[in-house]
Amino acid sequence: MSRLKEFGEFGLIELLTRNLHKDNAVTLGIGDDCAVIRAKKEYLLFSCDAFLEDVHFRREWASPEDIGYKAAAAALSDIAAMGGTARYMLVALACPPDTDSAYLERLYGGIKSAMDTERVSLIGGDTTSSPHGLVLNMTVIGSAQGNPVCRSGARPGDLIGVTGHPGSAALGLHALEHGESNAPEVLIKAHLRPRPKMMEGFFLGGANEVNAMIDVSDGLLQDLWHIAERSGVSMNIDTTKLPISTEQKDYAHKTGVSAETAALSGGEDYELAFTVSPQTAGQLLTEFNLQFTLPVTIIGTVGKGPAGITVDGAPRTPEGFDHFQELK
Repeated sequence: MSRLKEFGEFGLIELLTRNLHKDNAVTLGIGDDCAVIRAKKEYLLFSCDAFLEDVHFRREWASPEDIGYKAAAAALSDIAAMGGTARYMLVALACPPDTDSAYLERLYGGIKSAMDTERVSLIGGDTTSSPHGLVLNMTVIGSAQGNPVCRSGARPGDLIGVTGHPGSAALGLHALEHGESNAPEVLIKAHLRPRPKMMEGFFLGGANEVNAMIDVSDGLLQDLWHIAERSGVSMNIDTTKLPISTEQKDYAHKTGVSAETAALSGGEDYELAFTVSPQTAGQLLTEFNLQFTLPVTIIGTVGKGPAGITVDGAPRTPEGFDHFQELK
């Protein structure tokens, strides 16, 4: 008998979904950031995310507003990764019976804050009791006018790009766990209040040059592996090009942690990683920089298959967050 920790989160997904009925109306099913269904004039995008106390958040340092905001932001980020527009959200909440109602009002205030920023409507959900801790399940529905950007479109010769400064959220979590009260606020905010890159994703999704895209939720190596696996290509990262910020470098120097490791394997940044044709990358990045203050950086290249990851020329396993293998 196999245990979950032996084959991990993504092995579990494959095990549980391999014999399910396939509907012809589903353009893209399990295995990407969103499921895609073709409607008359657009594609509908569906995604859901579970958010559990002491797995995704801890009340000792996250306010209820932080928890609600981050749960919504993480769900919205899946729509951004497909180049879509988020439209509706449903929230299922499980909580202990003795939970303070004022606390839950504040939590939903955080959810509302994230939704209002993106003009998303809450249209339903469910509530139930929980014997231990808070549980949120966020379902988001969006749309894409053109073809959604999937994980399966990367081509040999493409360049690998990423927005922002991956690893910031992991360093922020490290600071919270170790009581580093003087840690840069930008790192703490990256962990507690990550901004879903909705407009940036919409822009990149509208550019025909972007061949594949994913949001960085489980770590850069892990998420680029998903593109590699779905596209049948190799992903080659140059660590000298990683966009490590001054705040990341300063914090790493002070604490002795590795900013590079955080950038490669830290999760919950909700940045966007993508591949783009080298012939059009320069123009795309120029236009991106004219529209957004968020930096975008080319960090590597796409090679021929088989699927794999190399870092500075050396093969690497797709390290990142896995809900079950972390329990080893």
